[in-house]
Amino acid sequence: MKSILHLCYISLFAHSIVAQAGIVPASSRVIYAEQNREQSLLLANSNDYPVVVQTWVDDGSGNLNLAKAPFVVLPAIFKMNPKGIQVIRIVQNGDAMPADRESVYWLNLYEISGKTPEQSQPVSENQARLDLAMNTQLKIFYRPAHLVKMNIEQIAAQLRFSLQQSAGQWFLLCHNPTPYHISFTGLKVIQDQQSRVVAKQMDMMTPAQANRIYPLEQAPQSTEFNRIEFTLLDDQGTMRNGLFDPKMNRTQLK
Repeated sequence: MKSILHLCYISLFAHSIVAQAGIVPASSRVIYAEQNREQSLLLANSNDYPVVVQTWVDDGSGNLNLAKAPFVVLPAIFKMNPKGIQVIRIVQNGDAMPADRESVYWLNLYEISGKTPEQSQPVSENQARLDLAMNTQLKIFYRPAHLVKMNIEQIAAQLRFSLQQSAGQWFLLCHNPTPYHISFTGLKVIQDQQSRVVAKQMDMMTPAQANRIYPLEQAPQSTEFNRIEFTLLDDQGTMRNGLFDPKMNRTQLK
């Protein structure tokens, strides 16, 4: 799940900026099975003031004007009272989608906050206030009905890793032959007593039936390594640690 600042009420006092999304989804991801007519998601407003929320699904751009996705969110716009809750419905619009693998889209929760009593007060000459809004995004994983059923341990067991070098830059390659996407939160190469960490990125997902290369922050000693240590997210958004042993050619979760 990620958040993008666009327009959220924050205050600037003596060069200090504080911003935090007030809309909290009940889950950090949505698993949408093809056989379901719709998928619901509960939202809570953690603020002490009302907010207006606009919802849509896109490819991750976060731009409503460019939104092109096979999902409709209902309601598309609504008001939430302080500490209030709201259930939204995600409905597949019938567009054709791949039947042999997962498809991934992004649900946007665009939050325009009301002002707190403090923010409604006039500011002094040496103070300023900037009105912004927060866009929180979380993934929708669409699963075809006839997809082979695999748990996270079975998916992880099929992942393979290798080191590559191109134009002076070193990369860790992840090969994912399964029909499921894998979302990493961290990847690390272990060589003897040294470790090389993959550079953090906004989205570290390896797509289904595909390869992805991850740039390393530091160059490794060679293409040989003792093991790969990683952390990934399961369907509940829980972090799971695992490792790949190149000698055994085996990947497993701890």
